[in-house]
Amino acid sequence: MEILVELHPKTKIEKIEREIKELESFDGFDIPDSPLGFPSPLPSVVATLIRSRYGDKRIIVNQRLLDVNELFIASLSLTSKLVDFEIAFTRGDKPKIGKEIGYLTSEQALLLSKKYNKDLKAGLMISFRKEKSEILKRLNFEPADFFLVLRLESEDQLEGINTSKLIPYIIIKTEKNKTLADSLSQPVFDENVVLDFIYKLEDKGIEGILLSALGDIEALNRIIKKY
Repeated sequence: MEILVELHPKTKIEKIEREIKELESFDGFDIPDSPLGFPSPLPSVVATLIRSRYGDKRIIVNQRLLDVNELFIASLSLTSKLVDFEIAFTRGDKPKIGKEIGYLTSEQALLLSKKYNKDLKAGLMISFRKEKSEILKRLNFEPADFFLVLRLESEDQLEGINTSKLIPYIIIKTEKNKTLADSLSQPVFDENVVLDFIYKLEDKGIEGILLSALGDIEALNRIIKKY
């Protein structure tokens, strides 16, 4: 199984480079875009830093659509060709600065991005708190190369679903981050049971997962060493 790790952009290059080095045991990185709508360094810049150090890591850049238009998507697609990263499109939370644009759907953005980079691997977000019929309808969008799965609580939710394109996003609760983890409105998995869940997903045919320990890098490294 391919195990990716979430890497939040930082404003100090030394800190980003240190975290990239500390997480080098993982197969790749997923970089969020302005989480919760707050300003942050562009994920494509962080992707460039990773690529300059590692030529073989998988890199997924998340792209919010509430803030951008077609020109930006086209430019991002060309940047992905230059740097060699994948793109996951999401509507995103409301921006904390400025007005929403937000007229592009994730499907429209994905098709446009592939027009400017025919080799681009691009995907969508999918929430498993939606009705099964809605989940299946979204998964039927053939041009998507992958789906980042949010709010997956149990491997039983995968029954009757083709898992070949799914990348579940798993939030890990640790002693260090438990206050923050408990405040989230998303499923979290205790560090001492998360490996069992990962093995169950593997048994269901899941070929890749994305881990987040909410800034607890030591916990992430403990998990990847045990896997």
